[in-house]
Amino acid sequence: MSDAVPGPGFRRWATQDWAVNAGYPDSRLLLLAFRTAQWAVRHWGLPGRALAFGYSLFTSLFVGVELPPELEVGPRLRVFHPHGIVLNPRVRLGADCVLRQHVTIGNVVRRDGSEKGVASAGDDVEFGAGCVVVGAVHVGSHARVGALSLVLRDVPEWGVVLGVPAELVRVDDPGHRRAAIASEV
Repeated sequence: MSDAVPGPGFRRWATQDWAVNAGYPDSRLLLLAFRTAQWAVRHWGLPGRALAFGYSLFTSLFVGVELPPELEVGPRLRVFHPHGIVLNPRVRLGADCVLRQHVTIGNVVRRDGSEKGVASAGDDVEFGAGCVVVGAVHVGSHARVGALSLVLRDVPEWGVVLGVPAELVRVDDPGHRRAAIASEV
């Protein structure tokens, strides 16, 4: 089957976030539209770009969310309360990430108009409500960004950051978590 014709691959792609957003029909619909626009841009040429333009225009003007189809986002993206979320088109997020309301992830632009870089995140990163992550920073896998935090520096794997500007408050020990789970079994 051609990639240009929706089939099982398209359905799997478009619904990859469905199960983890159970109970959030607005998030499911937003992510279904987002993944469809991503697929269209990658597989359908000019008609796909036209569909993605319509998606971007509708979601930014009427939904108040900017998830550009150009984003690189891993599977099982969770979106709680999809309002005021803004991601730069060059942002990269790993699998199993969580976005809460009013999250901004993007770039920093110098006065001369040049870009200093765009933020990225590993797998299983949770972004708290109203947090801002900007610049050439990387949020490591399994990290947590607290609500209303402003992240301007890299966050290590398993790190937890809070505040303005965000400061590292702890690094969760993944070995300790695995040992605790094993002792419960």
